[in-house]
Amino acid sequence: MIRRGFTARRLLPAVAGLGALALTVGGAQGSSSVSPTGRIEVRAPREFSGIGWLTTTGSGGEAQEVFLVCHDTRDNDAERDLPRLSIVRTPVSPDGIMVKELDVAFPSVPNDLESIARVPNRNEALLVESNADGDDPDPTIYLARWDDELNFTIAGSVPWPETPEPLVNVEASAVATVHGRNYFVYAERAQGSDTTRINMTRLTITESGEITFGKKWTSIPFTAANPPGARPATGLDIDAKGNIYVSSAYDPGDLGPFDSAVYRAATIRPGGAIGARLRPVMPPQQLARSSGLKVEGVGLVAGSLPIFISDDDEDYGGLLRQLRVTEPVNKPDKHRPSAETGHAAGPADD
Repeated sequence: MIRRGFTARRLLPAVAGLGALALTVGGAQGSSSVSPTGRIEVRAPREFSGIGWLTTTGSGGEAQEVFLVCHDTRDNDAERDLPRLSIVRTPVSPDGIMVKELDVAFPSVPNDLESIARVPNRNEALLVESNADGDDPDPTIYLARWDDELNFTIAGSVPWPETPEPLVNVEASAVATVHGRNYFVYAERAQGSDTTRINMTRLTITESGEITFGKKWTSIPFTAANPPGARPATGLDIDAKGNIYVSSAYDPGDLGPFDSAVYRAATIRPGGAIGARLRPVMPPQQLARSSGLKVEGVGLVAGSLPIFISDDDEDYGGLLRQLRVTEPVNKPDKHRPSAETGHAAGPADD
């Protein structure tokens, strides 16, 4: 794989020919090249299908949040040699986000990585293949590890475990820790329905990189009221208090128009047959509405607010944004939909 580093660049003056610029949604640019006419053509970053927070660098106004993102690259002739992972840093200037595609050696060629499940309090994350509507005969979950310099290795891999419902296409996964035990949480994309199920089982990761899932699962339904016609679960993350955040996205095709919402959908609490239980938020608390964007990743910073989203806007490219939460975290549940991208009511403790 070829490692490439991208940073956003300022637009050229109008006299340079705006028609030669391929602008991204939100204004951040990716790679650039010189056209036969000598004009610079700017390309959007590749789509961001999943997101996981890594670290915060710098301080004060120059602080940056650093995320690992995955790309839903397929194992086919056209895409086999493309990178699967990138590091994305939040902006510190008008130049925008900084994207660095990674050259990481996998034990097999990943096919349609759609989500990243960061393991709390460890420099580890599960990189989760979706199953691509059943097109992948052996969907795999990889274990990524990194050091303080953000050098990445794949420490292990395992086939998807036996699941409580048929494995079709998973774009939402996360790991939670309850009383020192880890739990794997996922939800089917559930194309064609407004309802999916959030599923949870025990997870064990050894120092040698062996990944083991529990045999018992617990599940609850989640219904996305908005946007109409959306896939109910396209991204998922869990905060340190057990709040489960889910994105839902409407996708009519490579050119959109897209539409998305982010919810506080459920909570995880100690108890039950596997040592932790799921409790639905009723009704689900809509935190943000993102018209025009296809949110496929939800990422919390160090297990708490703020919330960031990653977008897979298909032919428009990738996008990273922070959501706006305008009310106290400990405010009681309210069902308060918003018409603006990122305008939110705050999550609550149960």
